[in-house]
Amino acid sequence: MPSRLSGIVSDHVYAIGDGAMSVQCLTFLIVMAIGVSLPTPATSASQRPALPGQGRILFAASRGDNGAFDIFSADLSGERVVNLTDDPHPDRSPSWSPDAERIVFASRRNSNWDLYMMRADGSDLRRLTDHPAYDGEPVWSPDGRWIAFTSARDGNLDIYTLDHVSGDVRRITSHLAADAQPTWSPDGQRIAFTSWRDGNQEIYIVAADGGEAINLTNHPAPDHSPAWSPDGRSIAFISDRDGGGNLHISDLVTGEELRAGPDNLGLRDPAWTPGGGLMAVASWALGERRFFSRQGVALFSPGLQGGTFVVASSHGYAKPSWSSRAVTPLLPEERWQEGRSFSSITPPVDVASLPRGMAPLGDVRAGGIPVLAAAVKPSFDALRRDVIEASGYDFLGQLSEASRAVDFQNGTSSFTSWHKAGRAFDTRWDYRVNGQQILYISPEWRAGRLFWRLYLRTVRQDGSMGEPLMAPVFDVANRRLLPPPAGYFVDFTALAAAHGWNRIAAQERETFDWRTQPLALEYWHFERRDGLSWYQAMRLVHDDQRLERIFTRERLLAAGTRPQFFPFLGLPWAYLPPSVPGPLVLPTGHRQ
Repeated sequence: MPSRLSGIVSDHVYAIGDGAMSVQCLTFLIVMAIGVSLPTPATSASQRPALPGQGRILFAASRGDNGAFDIFSADLSGERVVNLTDDPHPDRSPSWSPDAERIVFASRRNSNWDLYMMRADGSDLRRLTDHPAYDGEPVWSPDGRWIAFTSARDGNLDIYTLDHVSGDVRRITSHLAADAQPTWSPDGQRIAFTSWRDGNQEIYIVAADGGEAINLTNHPAPDHSPAWSPDGRSIAFISDRDGGGNLHISDLVTGEELRAGPDNLGLRDPAWTPGGGLMAVASWALGERRFFSRQGVALFSPGLQGGTFVVASSHGYAKPSWSSRAVTPLLPEERWQEGRSFSSITPPVDVASLPRGMAPLGDVRAGGIPVLAAAVKPSFDALRRDVIEASGYDFLGQLSEASRAVDFQNGTSSFTSWHKAGRAFDTRWDYRVNGQQILYISPEWRAGRLFWRLYLRTVRQDGSMGEPLMAPVFDVANRRLLPPPAGYFVDFTALAAAHGWNRIAAQERETFDWRTQPLALEYWHFERRDGLSWYQAMRLVHDDQRLERIFTRERLLAAGTRPQFFPFLGLPWAYLPPSVPGPLVLPTGHRQ
């Protein structure tokens, strides 16, 4: 295994691995990744380099107002990013024109997903498609005339091309299975894409004017998100064949495969750099802690497990791309943000300012005790309203479970559950309306742990709500992956996270494992902690004397609580080591 890498930029250490290295070493790593010279990163925002001639990174991120996905760009230092769209509607899948003067992207403006084009500074917005069905995932051809995209305009997802000058649209693939995620070969003669046409998620290649599609990957594990290398020789893609979300590179000449980046981190949306390096969306952590919902854009080198972040924050990211011709846009200061927007030390919570006690759930039907902590009840209500607005269904009008009795204990649930603090709820395990399945779940691997993403089929299926589902779904009854169903869906997990409600990983204990026990799947469970320890949260809703009587060391041990977790529960008799700020790192995954 190669040595783990790190670097220092501004006031933070950005690392993959042990130790630290100088600014010059970080510069060398990025030069190796992108194949261009790079000035030493600036030490303050006022010294942000323009990096003329070296280009910019383009990406979508939920860094807009109220968590909306907007289109951003950043220079290679990553010190600051600029919001190019700044619109309340979701904007996704940006792609540079070959001359880097324009950007094409997908947006749900006007209550429908269509393609839009703008200048590199966000000006001169023009709508390219106007179809009631979904149009998305645009990618510019190397000659600058055609835009490949995914559309459901003929009943299911297929690959199309658009002549942005004449408006001519051509259908490239025609199959009952979903085809998506197009990427051009550098000569513009072929398009690689993801398809389910053989009953499994694979990478295919087809001529740019259509014809027979060739299966490139042909592997039983899901393969998706292809990206063609600048020299045309290789295709990078994401695969679950050795765990989950690993970055593979297939040599189209020799058939050999390489890996890039760490194992089982759940990497997404790979793209190439001009010098033959790679970038992808990755999860980050501070020091030894792991925050699986926090993401950024990281650089990798083929054949190496190391890498380094360009931008990172407590938001979602998608579809990075790099152009060596792009220049820094001249935009007002209010459009700029810190590129690595996070703090290495979480500020202390003002517990005294939080409401105390429990609040009834009103007309929500819930198992357990139908209350939530008064401090989080407003956020639950807001989430419920947003789910109704986004999907048309009152999914949270009924819960499998809300709160629990403070002394509740059984063989599968944690004795220190957040349900007891009124800060957790379990959704319905299955949700159907008039016999039609509404709730779907999709697996996501993060640093070797299995998480779930919940999707809700929207009540209107005309393209005005939700978007097509691209990810495989899990058949709980038969324990197997299935192709994504046709139609339009809302990402419930993303909506919940926007209101502070986060998912947990599936259980993998020796006596309670998701592979064999349905209750260990945990896809229905959401929590809102707000930086509180478990015991702090409990004290807001329960009497101190009762807590001291129930949660003794002896009772916790008898209930199966591991002693190493005692300090992190915030128990008054357990010593918590002082927090030491650590570097920004890619969490280390492990083989399954």
